[in-house]
Amino acid sequence: MTKGLAEKSRVKSNFLKITALLFALMASNSHADDGPEFSGSGFVTIAAGKILGGTSANVGDYNCPCFVSDYAESAIYEDTGGVQWAPDSKLGLQGRVAFDNQKFSVTAQAVAHGSNSGNMDLEWLYGSYQLNSQITFHAGRQRLPMFYYSDSQDVGFTLPWTHLPPWLYGWQVVNYNGASMSYQDQFGDWVANANLLAGNEHRKNSGYWKVYGNGRQSITDVNWTHIVGGDMTLSKDWFEARLVYLQSNTQDVNVNGSWNYATLSYDPPTGAGPVADQRIYGFTLKANYQNWLLFNEFIYINHPGLTYNDFAQIIAAGYRYGKWLPMLTWDHYQGTVVTDGVLAGAPASTPNSEQTISLSLRYDLTTSSDLKLQYDSTSDNSDPGFNPRYGSSRLLTVAYDKSF
Repeated sequence: MTKGLAEKSRVKSNFLKITALLFALMASNSHADDGPEFSGSGFVTIAAGKILGGTSANVGDYNCPCFVSDYAESAIYEDTGGVQWAPDSKLGLQGRVAFDNQKFSVTAQAVAHGSNSGNMDLEWLYGSYQLNSQITFHAGRQRLPMFYYSDSQDVGFTLPWTHLPPWLYGWQVVNYNGASMSYQDQFGDWVANANLLAGNEHRKNSGYWKVYGNGRQSITDVNWTHIVGGDMTLSKDWFEARLVYLQSNTQDVNVNGSWNYATLSYDPPTGAGPVADQRIYGFTLKANYQNWLLFNEFIYINHPGLTYNDFAQIIAAGYRYGKWLPMLTWDHYQGTVVTDGVLAGAPASTPNSEQTISLSLRYDLTTSSDLKLQYDSTSDNSDPGFNPRYGSSRLLTVAYDKSF
């Protein structure tokens, strides 16, 4: 496909996405008797950040010290010598149209990320049918429930941080196309929510691989097929616990080459990698006790047939004082080599480990807006031979969040 045809295809694709969203947003918040009900909402985050110091190097075609705030969207702060606005800034719009006394509805959400030059991507477009007060079926493009904050990860106002802790929340895909069934019920003082799902995801031009290994200019497609799994949340008063299990096949396709860390240039494309299994296990504990906010989340990903496994976790504590919420967060990632062999043509596989200590301060301006200040200090404890090895970094960010 020529560049002109590719651009026309991209414009057409974006046009269809925005058309679908506008359909859901039309007559926002209006109601007609015996007809469809329309509602609309949105959210915005205006964020600015500055690298304060760290390890200087050219890593994956990035000018470091660097701090990756969102792997999936290739949101990365570099050592530019000034303030950067793009990585964590975003605008989202959501629309919903309901029929048949709310039993059937269609939901759409599009988000423009500053890290993606402000291009708007369709994150959600799915239909829902409420069978009864407990069971609802969904089909279409939905959010993959890998994490506690998966559904709201783009909505800055719902988060205590300026950006989600990246070592836990930084993965290849965040959505899937398929079907799911949600269940909710109450057992005494306990509230239960469960979700079962199945589907596939084909992510073009993965932001994750631009940051994690293949380089800024690389194009790598990611295929997650035969996704099945679910999550369950139990809550009572101030306590909440969540379990998640997902499995799928995974495959990466290197389209235009990858960054060579020895020559500091791009190698020719390697094409499609092997199809491998992956199994994802997650667990979250959250407590809102009096003025205290305590949060612990971890995820473990097993890759049978590949040479590595992934583990990441967050431990966070905060104390609400009126409209203020100061927090201390520890975010850690560990990649573990499980065999001596590596994929054909790949460099030697070595362990990698990173951690970030974050100090954040949130101030609620209104019931739908806030201001945040955050300081992140990252240390890279990876084997010296592992790439990409970003090294240490220190980042200061401020953010304004608004839901409307």
